[in-house]
Amino acid sequence: MDIVIKDSSAKITANMKLLNSIESKFILSTKLSVEGPLRMKEEYVEGVLESPTINEETVPEQLRGAFGQADSTAQQLPVPIRDVVASGLKIPLSGTFQRLFMISYLDDEILIIRDTSGVPEVLTRLDVPPSTMAEPSPESWCEYACQSILDDYNQWSLKSTKNRGACG
Repeated sequence: MDIVIKDSSAKITANMKLLNSIESKFILSTKLSVEGPLRMKEEYVEGVLESPTINEETVPEQLRGAFGQADSTAQQLPVPIRDVVASGLKIPLSGTFQRLFMISYLDDEILIIRDTSGVPEVLTRLDVPPSTMAEPSPESWCEYACQSILDDYNQWSLKSTKNRGACG
C-alpha cells in the first residue's frame, strides 16, 4: 500500500491480486487537517476501484470457461455501460467517513501514527530527499510534525499495522 501526501490531501493506493491472474487497484482520496499539536484528522473524499486487468495465460484451467463467459458477456454490454466500467467504479465518500490519528514518531525516513484505539501504522518514506527536514526546537516539535507532513510532498509506504506492541 502506498500513500502520497501533498497539499493537505492524501492518495492511498492498494494493489490487489486475485488467483495470480486478476489485478486491480483501489485508490482512496482523503483530506488531512491539523486538529491539535500532534493530532490530525483524515476525511475520506472518494474511493475508486479500477477495472481489473486479467492475465489470460495465468488463469487457472478450471476457471478458463467461466472467464470466457464473463468476458463475452462484458463485451455485449451497451457502450455507455462498458465505458463506465472501463473507467472504474467511483464511490463518493465526502463527509461520510473520517478518523483521527496521533503522530507518535516522525523523521526523514519513518512516520508512525496511531489511531484512536492505539493501533500503530508504520510508514516508510519511499523517496528520501537529502535532509529536507530541518531540526525543530523541542518546544515546536509538535506543531512541526503535523505541519511538515502537510507542507512537503511526501510519499510513504505502509509497512505494518499488525504489531500492536511495537513503537513504545
